[in-house]
Amino acid sequence: MFFREVANLFNEIENSSSRLVMTKHLAELFKKTPFKDAKRVVYLLQGRISPQFEGSEIGFGEKLITQGIAKASGFEREEVDKVFNKIGDLGNTAEEFVKKKKQLSLQTQDLTVEKVFTNLKKMSQSEGEGSQELKIKTLTELFNYATPLEARYIARIPLGNIRLGVGDPTIMDAFATILTEEEQEKIMLKKSSAVTKKEEKEIDDEARRIKVNVREQIEAIYNIDSDLGEIAQILKEKGLEGLKEIKIKPGTPIRPTAAERLPSAKEIIEKLGKCAVEAKYDGFRLQISKDKDNVKIFSRQSEEMTNMFPEIISAVKEYLIPEKCIVEGEALAYNEDTQEYYPFQVTIQRKRKYEVEKKAKEYPLNLFLFDVMYVNGESYLDKPLTKRREKLSSIVKEGGLIKLSEQRIIDNPKDLEDFFEDAISRGLEGIIAKDLNAPYIAGARKFAWIKLKRSYKGTLSDTLDLVIIGYYLGKGKRTEFGLGALLVATYNEKEDTFESVAKIGTGLTENTLTQLQEMLFKDKIEKKHARVISEIKPDYWVEPKFVVETRADEITLSPMHACGKEEGKGYALRFPRMIKLRSDKKAEEATTTIEVKQMFKIQKRVQMEEEIN
Repeated sequence: MFFREVANLFNEIENSSSRLVMTKHLAELFKKTPFKDAKRVVYLLQGRISPQFEGSEIGFGEKLITQGIAKASGFEREEVDKVFNKIGDLGNTAEEFVKKKKQLSLQTQDLTVEKVFTNLKKMSQSEGEGSQELKIKTLTELFNYATPLEARYIARIPLGNIRLGVGDPTIMDAFATILTEEEQEKIMLKKSSAVTKKEEKEIDDEARRIKVNVREQIEAIYNIDSDLGEIAQILKEKGLEGLKEIKIKPGTPIRPTAAERLPSAKEIIEKLGKCAVEAKYDGFRLQISKDKDNVKIFSRQSEEMTNMFPEIISAVKEYLIPEKCIVEGEALAYNEDTQEYYPFQVTIQRKRKYEVEKKAKEYPLNLFLFDVMYVNGESYLDKPLTKRREKLSSIVKEGGLIKLSEQRIIDNPKDLEDFFEDAISRGLEGIIAKDLNAPYIAGARKFAWIKLKRSYKGTLSDTLDLVIIGYYLGKGKRTEFGLGALLVATYNEKEDTFESVAKIGTGLTENTLTQLQEMLFKDKIEKKHARVISEIKPDYWVEPKFVVETRADEITLSPMHACGKEEGKGYALRFPRMIKLRSDKKAEEATTTIEVKQMFKIQKRVQMEEEIN
């Protein structure tokens, strides 16, 4: 497959006005893609050369890319830098210089997807002496052969920011669309005569049912193997039946289940009845994958973090009995002197690529395991919590840094409330109540798990993680920063869109403003992103990728914001203020629209109870 076909459709996707149009162009791209290139196209679409959990990065900085542009176009590096500083996007910069390049290559060739992918992979694997020169040479070769449009995306991919903003759910929707159309065609072929309007409606209704079913099947596999490249290749070659080949395996992360929230012990018991209640630790949620001596650690976003936690690797090899298993737990920094757990602000310092050993000694971690998903070839996802806990207890040796999470079986609100207060008094975040009979629901948020935190016992003390979708220019004292306020959004899981919920101008320190201005300038876009729903227009739109933790006084109904909007009213935050950037969260991990609706209901109930009391 020629790369120009991919670049043309990338351009169409980039200029899409809505998510539906984006999905249509994606489906068109995947239809044209032969199965041998399907995996490569998906990775390139994600701005990667492998699935995220493999942690392979091309490792190219902006300076090296500008060198490659300069070398291929015949212009001086300073001229390239000048244009880049003005435009703020290396892709558009590369496009401009390839258009007007001074020198023509002695050899020309049409770039293929395989060639682009192979060169990018070669760049990522180049290390040691002479590696920088090899990377520049390999990139320059691509720019020499590239059309201006191809150059735009070739420059962006090594930065891991292709600026298309396509989410994994939209990729899955595109494949569901293709497979549904194929089924529709089969139905039409079976019709021997002209189709009546009634039959046409029946066919359309059947197609909708097929699409929902197909999409669910794809997502079910994605939840146990988030390698969309592999899924795409199998779908192209073997169709839906081929997905049955994908099984749970160590080394490939399972998407974690998520908890709902309720404001009181009474409501939790009413919802679950007798349940398992565990302490809620405020640390890193980690998934541990063991395959004999090969141990990998993944974050809740399926990011590999293995090298950051050497003490956990050692403990897993010594205290986790099975040869092969996948377990889940929470890791916290522990103060040996006071025998107390550090707050999350300290634990987060362990997430680093450098000085790992030093920080490991300074802030050693304890790992509290609370679930098991796989042991020696057997999946435990469909087994009830009671069976999973029983198995987990049997595969962990006592001692060392690895422990089982604290758990009690409770069937009345008073005992649950007492356990909650005890957990809070020990510096923990709260508790999580779990349905004793529920399976492990990978990648979903259900009332099988319900969290109760101190913050729910007021109006809206709980924080929200929101996605920046735009920003406003600074005024007054903030003029020098070029940024004065943020437009933020919730994530709509069902639609794979971001819905405006607040404008934040409070809580932005000078350091934060400087950091945000630098980040957002590079990601500003000329028009509202196709996945963004907002009637409010900021001074500049940005690609929805950065998450900020936010606190507000309460959730209100608003005709201005798009979050959960029905009958002319959406949800908005009253007096929102930024707490910090959440670099550990992807945009799709932000607070969802459904969560905001539920928090609004909780807030109303708590307010009514306070009025009665």
